[in-house]
Order: sequence, then C-alpha cells, then structure tokens
Amino acid sequence: MQTDAEIRRFEGELPALRLGRDHSLPVPLHAVNQLSTGLKRRLYRVLIPPALLTRFGINPIAWENKADDLLVTLEADAGSHIARLTCRHAPDAVDPFFFLELSDNVFNGIDVDLLLLSDPDSPRYGVDRDEEGQNTLFGTVARNLPEEERAMAAGLAPAQVRGGLRAAREVLLGLDLFCLLLGHPAYYLEPLTYVAAWLFERHGCSYISGRRFMQAIDEAFRPGGALHATLDGSTPFRQPDQWRTVRGRAWAIHDGVLAAIGRSWNDVRMVRRAGYDAGIRTAPDAGY
Repeated sequence: MQTDAEIRRFEGELPALRLGRDHSLPVPLHAVNQLSTGLKRRLYRVLIPPALLTRFGINPIAWENKADDLLVTLEADAGSHIARLTCRHAPDAVDPFFFLELSDNVFNGIDVDLLLLSDPDSPRYGVDRDEEGQNTLFGTVARNLPEEERAMAAGLAPAQVRGGLRAAREVLLGLDLFCLLLGHPAYYLEPLTYVAAWLFERHGCSYISGRRFMQAIDEAFRPGGALHATLDGSTPFRQPDQWRTVRGRAWAIHDGVLAAIGRSWNDVRMVRRAGYDAGIRTAPDAGY
C-alpha cells in the first residue's frame, strides 16, 4: 500500500495509473504525458524502429550516438494532449530524418498529425521555402516553382525535401504496437498529399472519409476524364503521361488541377486498425 508521501510523489502519474486498472479502457496521450520522463520514454520508444536509429549510429535505448550526443528528442509535456518525436542523424542537422506528431482527438482516439521520413544522405530540394525564404507550409500557402521542378525531376513527391527512407511500414507497425499498449484498437491519419493517401492504403489503412473522392480522382485522370484533360503541358507539373503514376498525379494535384472537378485536396481522413489490412486500392492500375 502506498504511503501519502509516495502518492504525492507520483501525483502526476495517478491519471495513467487509474486508467491502467482497466485494461479495456483506452489511455489518452494526455495521461501518458503525466508520467515521469523515464516512463514516457519507455512507452514512446516503440514508435521509432530500432533499425532506423542504428542505421544512423544511434543507440535505440539511450537515443545517443557514440559521442554521447542526444539525437532523439521527445516533446510530451505534462498537461499536453500532443507528443512529438524528432530524430536527427547529427547534432547540427537542419532536417530530421524522422518526425512524428500524435495528438488526442475528441473521440478518445489518437491522431497521426504528421509523419515525415527523410533520407539525410540524399540531395535536398528547397520546396519548403519560397524564393524570399518564407515557409511554404508544404506548398499550401506558397510555392517555390524552380525547386519543385527539380524535386519532381529527381523522383520526389510533393512536400518532400529529400528522398524517403522506405520505412513507413515499420513505423506503422510501431504505431500499431503503441496504440495496442494503450488500449486503442486503431489510430487516425489525415494524408498530406495524394501520394500519402495511396501509400497509407498499401499499408492497410481504410477511409473514414474521402474514399469516393479518391476513386473519383482515379477515374478523372484516365483518358477522357476531366483531370486527364488538364495534363496539357501548360506547366512542368501537367505533362501528358503523368496520369499513369501516383507521383505524377500528385504533382498535378499540387499544381491545382482538382479545380477542374470543383474540388481541392481536403476532407480525406483515414484509419488503420492495428494488425489489419483493409485491402483498399483506389488506383489499382497506377504505379508509383
């Protein structure tokens, strides 16, 4: 039995301890964030694939390299409903190779707000800043057209500043485990781009909203469709053969072609049930 002093010492952990008595009750991030720093790190550690850390010489437990530089940071303050994990391959690295932001939602579920996987050894393209140096917010408020054209020619998708790490499946499996540990059977995602939605499909996610929209995009990009007609070569991002690939379609969508069907890229919300593959393919014939 705990003494009053012990209870006071762990006062910040009591919400999570109470929830832990009923294994069927989902634990929100807000409760996890009440835990001590050590306990939080133990739980959030499962979100980063160990092989991804060791690839860059980072100890998966200590989060440090051989020079004792701390290269993984966790932002999960007590009282917050948000958790952020940031991994850099070197202390002076500008861009993280891994970034994940999670948050509680109003339905006592967990949202994946943002997931970034970026190869620090690949060339960088400045699509995140406009020509005046202002943040483009992934191209949603401004664009850097010369850099976007270079990125597209190099095989990148919209919003990518570097090539990817091909580790999305491992990260989603880590999210599966994390959510199951907390009693959540699923988690929710809002894909930033058409490519992201397509990739999440192939990693087992299904749609809460936007499935018909994705199917309509696929149909409209086929020959004779309204989006196919926009691929007229009028910009570097609207070339005639782009309808054949998801990446090509994504650049055209980024360039505003959805206006041809009276839409914009929004209202797509997805869910992944831990351990399940929904088997959805809204663009079955399109390659990456």
